[in-house]
Amino acid sequence: MILKLQDAKVGAAVIVSVAGRLDGAGAPEIAAHCNTLITGGATRLLLDVAGVDYISSAGLRSLLVLAKSIKAVHGSLVLCNLSPMVREVLAISGCDQILTLAVNRAAAIAVLT
Repeated sequence: MILKLQDAKVGAAVIVSVAGRLDGAGAPEIAAHCNTLITGGATRLLLDVAGVDYISSAGLRSLLVLAKSIKAVHGSLVLCNLSPMVREVLAISGCDQILTLAVNRAAAIAVLT
């Protein structure tokens, strides 16, 4: 499945809805997309990963690099709506201690504001 990315803006936050596989093929797509947003001035990113059905080590790496990139511009990144499988992979890898996670969009927006 090709990674699908859709943007929306809520206040100062840019919401990126992600659907598909965050693997070796999808990781560069999300990285390029979000880096374009950051270069364009976005400093508050919310990744709604409800549609992500698989995440590999390449996907984890892309999220960590993205978090570092947004932090470099004094911004914030929050992930929300994680499936049980994605949440488990983040927990096993320890990434849940590095990345900011929220249960849903409302909670994520509250963290970003």
